[in-house]
Amino acid sequence: MSNSSTLKRLMAVWPLLFGIFILTISNGLQGTLLGLRASSEGFPVAITGIIMAMYYAGFLIGCQYVPKMIASVGHIRVFAALASMASTTVLLHGLFVNPWLWIPIRLLTGFCFSGIFIIAESWLNKISNKEQRGTIFSAYVSIVYSGLFAGQFLINFAPLSKIDLFILVSILISVALAPITLTNKRTPGYQKPESISFRKMIKISPLAMSGVFVAGLCSSTMLSLGPVYASAIDMSRSEISIFMAVYIAGNAVLPIFLGALSDRIDRRKVIKLATIIAIICSVLITVYTHYYILIFLLGGMITSLYSVSITHMHDQIKKTQIVSASRSLILFNSIGSTIGPIAGGFLLAYAGHEGFFLMFAIYTGVLLVIAFYRSIVGEKIERKHRFVHLPAHFAPSIFRLKEKRPHQGDDKKP
Repeated sequence: MSNSSTLKRLMAVWPLLFGIFILTISNGLQGTLLGLRASSEGFPVAITGIIMAMYYAGFLIGCQYVPKMIASVGHIRVFAALASMASTTVLLHGLFVNPWLWIPIRLLTGFCFSGIFIIAESWLNKISNKEQRGTIFSAYVSIVYSGLFAGQFLINFAPLSKIDLFILVSILISVALAPITLTNKRTPGYQKPESISFRKMIKISPLAMSGVFVAGLCSSTMLSLGPVYASAIDMSRSEISIFMAVYIAGNAVLPIFLGALSDRIDRRKVIKLATIIAIICSVLITVYTHYYILIFLLGGMITSLYSVSITHMHDQIKKTQIVSASRSLILFNSIGSTIGPIAGGFLLAYAGHEGFFLMFAIYTGVLLVIAFYRSIVGEKIERKHRFVHLPAHFAPSIFRLKEKRPHQGDDKKP
């Protein structure tokens, strides 16, 4: 595909991509803001962990129920309702600074964002044809990480003690909705989500399921409580924004290289390599806190575990099962993501910040044992699919964007 052709295809979907970019900026800012505000208000760290975990619990619930809402009343109505609630819930955090109120508010936020991303990704899939999918998927992943990266630096724009930053997040959500809702394409048709039971998935590949679960544990803990940890070791706000941004940069960059390696050698070896590096980095960060290269490497290894594990599962199932299997993997990852901040909050509360990154070493150490065991008892697996770098904590509908549908079905005019 020529550069001019690629540019034309991206320009055709730029309103949606721009809207998603703004949404991920708001998401990146909101997560860091809540952690720091909770810390500055003196919330118990264990309670802060529960608050932050509620986003992932709400997201998990949303992935189950939002498709049913769409089937009942349609994309536009559901999208408008969830977007309005998402913008409102952010302001409620700033108006009512109470940990017990923040728990249900954060749960509702996760539910709303799951629906917003399900619909946005469905729209993106609807308006991309067969030849565009690879380009648009790559652009989507880049935009997701760019937005999360940029959102970290907005934390320096206003005092934590005021409502200003919450208002900014609300404004960003509202601004993001305009290009998405004003797209000149018909709303996507409803597709009933498929599923494969967790029991069957574990039987097919216990390593892949363990990999996405551990990635969820680690990633959500870092994104939720990383700012709390950084504040506890007396980092300034600007240092915290750099600390988190470097972690996200590792998420974006390093999986590309480990993914390419996994296309050449047994993916189980790549999972072992990623876990070993993650363990070393986790131990060293405990001593060398300000060595950002360690944070960069850790972020890259955790996200690599997620993407390589999903691709490892894809190698062992039929092509027709990929979307339904991926949905189950994302839901299993979300369960791990919900548990991670809760466990991390209690650990920070009772073991102190010294044990924060050692927890990552324990999680990835258990995965390393499983990977070695599967390498010994597991059969040789033929690579049937190329690695695709995936953003964590997004809707299962993202996998429909990867599908190669029949040409005539893609290009029908609305």
